[in-house]
Amino acid sequence: MLRLFRKKIAAPPFAEQPAAGAFSPDLVDPRVMDQIGHLELISRRVVDGLLAGKHRSTTKGGCCEFAQHRQYASGDEIRQLDWQVYARTDRLYVKQFEEETNLHGVVALDASGSMNFGLSTASKLDYARRGAACLARLLLRQRDAVGAMILHETRPLFVPPRQHAAHLQAVLAALQAAQASDSGSLGAQIRACVPRLRRRGLFVLFSDCFGDLAELGQALRIVRARGHDVVVMHVMAPEEVHFDFRRFSSFQSLEMAGHRLHLDPAAVRNEYLRRIGEFVKNLEDLVTGLGGDYVRMTTNRDLTDALGWFLQSRMSRRPTRAK
Repeated sequence: MLRLFRKKIAAPPFAEQPAAGAFSPDLVDPRVMDQIGHLELISRRVVDGLLAGKHRSTTKGGCCEFAQHRQYASGDEIRQLDWQVYARTDRLYVKQFEEETNLHGVVALDASGSMNFGLSTASKLDYARRGAACLARLLLRQRDAVGAMILHETRPLFVPPRQHAAHLQAVLAALQAAQASDSGSLGAQIRACVPRLRRRGLFVLFSDCFGDLAELGQALRIVRARGHDVVVMHVMAPEEVHFDFRRFSSFQSLEMAGHRLHLDPAAVRNEYLRRIGEFVKNLEDLVTGLGGDYVRMTTNRDLTDALGWFLQSRMSRRPTRAK
């Protein structure tokens, strides 16, 4: 449920290796992959990279999409000359193209206590890690690099992006090791990981985003300002969205042990729905306002539908140059 109680703790450095233990191959749902495997996760911004792939690079090369002309200089390849421009201007110009390259993607999983909530469905954490695992598998399938971050106040994990298929095991091990507990500032945890994002690419956050939206917005703006494409997968339980409790209930904080609220749901339902609706709208406006993608996900929704809609939406929009 909502983070009703919070405490501030300084974020520790990220661990380089996930906790020991076998990962679960079930994280990559074969049914979901069968449905989304033909889709591609395309970067909407210029990325940094070296390998041939599907995304625009900052490097000027000799293939793919035309970028601009520049005046011929000694040593340039003759085959790159634009003879049509020469015929019109009597000057030698070389054609430059936008190389396509591999994308560096990072899936960031919020492991704060509120992500442990799940009543009529799987917990938000389990739903989110399955979604993150499927996107990681998709990126590796299309020959892109992928890494993982577990955002936790005391036990964060970081797996650097790698491009080889065997790297999926390390990503899945990190996702499997995530345990939802404690409170903290999601924004501060994201800011702590920004220095590790050394090449421009894709940052996908799986979180319920409960907490201070101003702090979260500041962190995402930093990620965006460093040239990364930002996607926020907003994961919520259906009970959090609809608040369809009927009887007098006791609500326990998942982030601070021993804190409970006893209330009549009918007495607070209208005010709760107003506030949660305002929260969701503010979050969506925040993400889209900084140029990112906002995807609303509820744990009772088929993961195939949620990821499929997102990927098709991305593919329908042409990548744009970073400003």
